[in-house]
This record gives sequence, structure tokens and C-alpha cells, in this order.
Amino acid sequence: MSRKNGFTLIELVIAMGIGAIIMTAIYASMNMAQKSSASIGRKIVTQQDARSVLDIMAMEIRMASLNPSMSRTIWESIPSCATMGSVSPDKDYKGIQVAEPDRILIAMDLNNPPKNPAISEIGDEENEYIEYQFNSNEKTITRNVSCGGDNVILGGNDLSTTVSNDDDTPVFQYFDRDGNETTSIPSIRRVRITIVADTKDPDSLTGQVKRMTYTTDVLVKNHVLCP
Repeated sequence: MSRKNGFTLIELVIAMGIGAIIMTAIYASMNMAQKSSASIGRKIVTQQDARSVLDIMAMEIRMASLNPSMSRTIWESIPSCATMGSVSPDKDYKGIQVAEPDRILIAMDLNNPPKNPAISEIGDEENEYIEYQFNSNEKTITRNVSCGGDNVILGGNDLSTTVSNDDDTPVFQYFDRDGNETTSIPSIRRVRITIVADTKDPDSLTGQVKRMTYTTDVLVKNHVLCP
């Protein structure tokens, strides 16, 4: 009579235990990979958002004081509206009418020649005066074009990025020809834009938000050359 060998109960329990350990390790590895992928995805989105906004701001601020007609009276015609606060145009400020750590108001003349040659003014074309402002409470940056109202372009509860600049890292810094910080608008030769961007959701692995800082310097050549 042949003898058939089988597994003992202890052997089955050991085999099942080893299998469970292997499956747990595989699950943990896959879960870790998914969390890491999600965290990288959030970081990439925040990076793209911040870089895009920074590029737009730099492009428009670089055009501050654009004045093809070389008319000095043009800076007296910058419109004022409630959404941009109370601004009294100053000829000496030219196309940078407000220069604060969290706010900048720029103007430019894009209409050359003007629609009406007898009138030289800002506001006869779109995007001729633009305000950027950082709201520390909402953690947003807004863009206001020609008194059209504040539009959030970065940050906020509904977006994947928050803006976390503080007093030590202002959004805007202004420098004179010698590279010294200045509060004198006529002396501004360079504007530094800094965006401190946080991912809205914490990292799945560390439990902390990812923070990235982006900075660019803008030479305001038109502001130097225009009358």
C-alpha cells in the first residue's frame, strides 16, 4: 500500500503567514508608490501655476512706462477706480504709479499712433493699466486690468496652489541704478518679483505641504527712458 504525504496543519499556517507577509509588503509598496506619484503631481501643478503667473507678471511689468509718443502729459490721464483704490496720477511716477511690497500699479501706452491724434491718454486700449496685488489673508495674487475688477490668477481655496509670501519675502522689491532697495518710484530701475507657492494639500508621505520659491528680476527700461 502506497503512502501519501500531505501538509501538516502547522505547515499550512506557516505558509499562509508567509503569504500574508508578502501580500502586505506588496500592498504597502504599491500604496507608497501611489502616494509618491500623487505628491509629485501636486508639486508639478503648483510649479506650473507659479511659473506661468510669474512669467506673465514679468512680461507686463517690463512694459511699464511704454510711451511711443514721448508725451509727458500722458501720465496725467491714468484713470482711477474704486477697485484699484484712490490713485492720483503723478507725472513723475510715469508708468509705475504704485510700488508697494504687495502691490504694483503699472501703466503703458499701447496705442501708437493714438486713435485721436489730438488726445494723448492712457486707457484707449486694453491692458494699458494693470494692478497686481497680493492678499495675505486669502493667500492669492489678483490682477486688475483697466478697472475691470480683481481677478484671482494664483492661489485661493478653489485652486491647487496657495501663495505664502510674508513680510520677510515680499512679492515686489524695487531697486535703483546702484542696486539698492528704494521706495522712490522715479528711482526704480529694477523690480524683483518673488512668489512663495505652497501645494494646497499636504504631502502624503511627510504630511507637510511642498513649498517652492520663484524669483525673477525685471529691468524697467521704458521707465528709465521715457520722459
